[in-house]
Amino acid sequence: MTEPSHAYEGFKTTLVGIGIIRRPSDGRFLIRERPPGTVYAGYWEFPGGKVEPGETPAETTERECLEETGLAVKAHHLRAQIEHTYPHGRVRLHFFDCTPIDPSAQADAACRWIPASELTSYRFPEANEPILAQLVAEATA
Repeated sequence: MTEPSHAYEGFKTTLVGIGIIRRPSDGRFLIRERPPGTVYAGYWEFPGGKVEPGETPAETTERECLEETGLAVKAHHLRAQIEHTYPHGRVRLHFFDCTPIDPSAQADAACRWIPASELTSYRFPEANEPILAQLVAEATA
């Protein structure tokens, strides 16, 4: 069992599960705009959220993807783990490669399916930069 946070260098570290959802039919990625009233409102993100007590980051990723996008997904493997300190706190982000369980299911209207080549044209929180660069590099390899 993973604890949701711990003290690290004077900051509480929040564990977060994030889904990099790739649509099998065309290889596009699902992103969503952060809603008004949230930290980084108006920025784009891969769906995800805070790990709750008793959850693993993979379980969190699957739960949060369903809650935020309306899509049930399978988290396949941990792509990366990134620790970052934002002005509002420290996070440990667990990025999982995911696929929709039902390939024909539709995501919520606030979401967009975009090709890897367009990822860097959207404004994401800075901790996402290594993942974005990796996805773009893989698409052009």
